[in-house]
Amino acid sequence: MSTSHEFFLMQLSDSFFPSGMFGLSNGLESLAKHKKIKTDNDVLNFIEQQIEFQLIPCDCMIFLIAMDAAKNENIEELVEADKKFYSMRLIREARNTSARSGSQILNCIIQMASDKEENRIAKQFQKKISSNETPGTYPVCLGITASLFGIPPESGTRMMLYSFSQSIIAAAIRLGIIEHVSGQKILTLLSSKINNISKNLKKEPLDNLWQLTPITDIFQMIHEHDSSKMFIT
Repeated sequence: MSTSHEFFLMQLSDSFFPSGMFGLSNGLESLAKHKKIKTDNDVLNFIEQQIEFQLIPCDCMIFLIAMDAAKNENIEELVEADKKFYSMRLIREARNTSARSGSQILNCIIQMASDKEENRIAKQFQKKISSNETPGTYPVCLGITASLFGIPPESGTRMMLYSFSQSIIAAAIRLGIIEHVSGQKILTLLSSKINNISKNLKKEPLDNLWQLTPITDIFQMIHEHDSSKMFIT
């Protein structure tokens, strides 16, 4: 398959790609319901805080570890990283959603790349998921995908941060917090931060993972028990 990795970057970050990640609010719905997020600036601050205290030290690190493990066909490291990330997702809905989205991505790319020799590590990992040996979380499966399609780590990290930001903005629009034009303005304001992070972020050991989003976690717990909600998380 000789298609440029840039095409796959666009494909994977598109809301049309069936990962299920664009049906999430990542706690935004509950925060908005309880009047904690009300303005464009609130949405921007929420995204920046989640990037700083969740995605950079945890999600992106797992993604980079999975990319490297997939490249080296190290199935044991993939499983270890997958279980570690799953255990760090404190909210049940967030854990289940990450595993569901990861499995969807893996199934999709195995079919997309059926002619690629590198596809074997994806198939091995899918067997581990099917036998309940590992959950198959989103950043791990995305890392396998990025490795399979020859996406550089810097570009993959940028894609991950952009997709997260876009999904939060889409949720904010659907919740009536902001308008479409405001959403594009927020993305523009985030562009320098996302580019700088993706350029400078380096893979660290699995034991160095951390996250610190207690307020978001609390409101996601509240969201789990809401009888009426638009988003899964």
